[in-house]
Amino acid sequence: MTTETLLHIDESLSATERDELLRWLGNRPEGIHPHLQTERRHLMFVAYNPEEMCPHDLVAIAGERGLHAHVIDF
Repeated sequence: MTTETLLHIDESLSATERDELLRWLGNRPEGIHPHLQTERRHLMFVAYNPEEMCPHDLVAIAGERGLHAHVIDF
């Protein structure tokens, strides 16, 4: 079972930096699956297994890359 949450990335990332972030997140052992919101590049949808992690774990994982992220509840 997977669920999806929306993260807001505070930093402005270039296209290369966004691609690197997506690859880095997608290669994590937790098996998360990120993709960017097409029109608003600072928003990232991330699918993950809620039995293994919570949305705020995703914020911490972004922090490992020196990024500041926030969970957006909708």
